[in-house]
Amino acid sequence: MDSTPAIAQIPHVAIRLDDTLGAAFLGHFIVTLLYGITSLQAFMYYRRNQRDPTLLKSSVFVLWILDSIHAGLITGAMYWYCITNFTNLLAVQRPIWPIPTMIIVSNLSNSIVRGIFGYRLWKLSKHSFILPGVIAVFSVFIVVDALYFAIKLYHKKLYSDINQFSWSLYLGLSVEATVDLIVAIAQCLLLRSFETGIRRTDSVIRVLITYSINTGLLTSLCAIGALVAYAVEPTKFVYFAFYFVLSKLYVNSLLATLNARGSLLGGGRRSRARRAVQSKIAFQTPTLSTDPSSSYDPDPSSAEEGNGIEFTTVISGHAVSADEIVDSIKDDKHLGSFP
Repeated sequence: MDSTPAIAQIPHVAIRLDDTLGAAFLGHFIVTLLYGITSLQAFMYYRRNQRDPTLLKSSVFVLWILDSIHAGLITGAMYWYCITNFTNLLAVQRPIWPIPTMIIVSNLSNSIVRGIFGYRLWKLSKHSFILPGVIAVFSVFIVVDALYFAIKLYHKKLYSDINQFSWSLYLGLSVEATVDLIVAIAQCLLLRSFETGIRRTDSVIRVLITYSINTGLLTSLCAIGALVAYAVEPTKFVYFAFYFVLSKLYVNSLLATLNARGSLLGGGRRSRARRAVQSKIAFQTPTLSTDPSSSYDPDPSSAEEGNGIEFTTVISGHAVSADEIVDSIKDDKHLGSFP
């Protein structure tokens, strides 16, 4: 009997599920797909990059944990809206704690990713602190802005109340899109400075440049999409779909770059090692002796005494050491320093 008045009020609220829960559900669906890809890429990273610094490997593990929490919070929120409050349409407009918590977790994860990219720029720029410093300042601002937004959202009864502090959302997403473009452009310019004119090395650099452009554009466009969606329809949850996916794109972009680096450089190094071994192999003139240490005797009379002895090709006994193979690929060391 207590629920009757609430149900009677529902037609006057004009809640449409397609662009509220429907949009959020699609965002959640993409999040689960990307989380599966993140887990696979994390597994591939640890399998292929065991020689990476401990700090980098620990950062990847922390990112995977945060990504798991992020996916769990969104799933929990969707369960509350879609299952627990299946018949309560008014609950759709009510913020619950997993949403602002997800915002905090998401921005912590994004900041770690930007920190790793900033460290990469520091190494590529010959230890210049200008670009990493800019990224660090922007990242701190974004985290503080996200904390402010999340704390305010904890105390709101309706999502429509976000318009009271929507400037925080606009500012945070704008800065986030800007810093992602800065990181992508800076990486491309610095990577181009490492081109040597050697086809194989330049090919690896061009692939890494492509990855940098694609990943930077993806995260920037997603942030812009969330911003535009809220500006156009602030009472609908289309911006949720973009924001849910944003953190997953950050983590996947980093892992994709790390794994591409490992596979590309690994293939190039194996090829160089193979060429190094081949260059050390020398074929001597066929002899009539079965003993590789014997010298070639041009006297034809010796051939008459050696009837039935097969010609033998002897490979030079000069051994190719591991150090010589490593020396042959040292010119790729500047790419191997990628975080």
